[in-house]
Amino acid sequence: MSYSEETVAFTEDIKKCAINYGFDLAGIVSAETLDTVPSHFIGHRDYMCDTKKTGDYMDGAKSLIILGIRIWDSLFDMVIKVRDHHEYPDEWRGRYYARRMMRHLNSLGYKTELEPDLLSKKRMAQLGGLGNFGKQSLIVNPTYGPWMRLRSILTDAELVPTEPFTEDLCGDCEECVKACPVGALSPYKVDPDKCLLGMKWEDRLSPEYKDIYLEHSPMLTENTWLMCNTCQKACPIGHDLRYKYEGRPTE
Repeated sequence: MSYSEETVAFTEDIKKCAINYGFDLAGIVSAETLDTVPSHFIGHRDYMCDTKKTGDYMDGAKSLIILGIRIWDSLFDMVIKVRDHHEYPDEWRGRYYARRMMRHLNSLGYKTELEPDLLSKKRMAQLGGLGNFGKQSLIVNPTYGPWMRLRSILTDAELVPTEPFTEDLCGDCEECVKACPVGALSPYKVDPDKCLLGMKWEDRLSPEYKDIYLEHSPMLTENTWLMCNTCQKACPIGHDLRYKYEGRPTE
């Protein structure tokens, strides 16, 4: 499909805005392309249903903007217990940046929808050129590895799609699979009921798993702990950059 010079220039401006607003990566997927991906059943916790299509969220949807934020500090793996629910500081940051993008598009007369929850961000990331599906079921970027968080925006703005990411970055490596402390991983698949992030609380704190859970998801304060990221730590891609010291001067 060919696009006008104006659409090409507008797309590049949107990507530049994304970087200026705080994101590290930005890709575009056409709504039509994402809608061709077969729906699949999500059978875990709050989502006992099939994935949806863009038209379920917006009439006249044309594009999805998939946005990646690099994780360079353990702060972004924190979970905070707030009264009767959990909050994730990294989500606050990503959604704040995304809403900047939405306000920009809204000011130009376009509709936007933040993170339609039953449209797969991982599939968008692969189709939008951000990375490939890793064997730990996360998106792996050639620079940042699996150390990313994804945010998405659905819009009726016509944008030029990014080329999909087709390279296999994992190859024969299965370090992430071997590193999982509860054996929840097989190549390109995770058992959500066995993963320490998806496991029910009564299972996490059972005699079988409690010590493992507390080791890989340690407490920081009485109300704050780190999510398990052992499989991410095992990935060699982006490892040196993730652990590069970027804090305040110490000397």
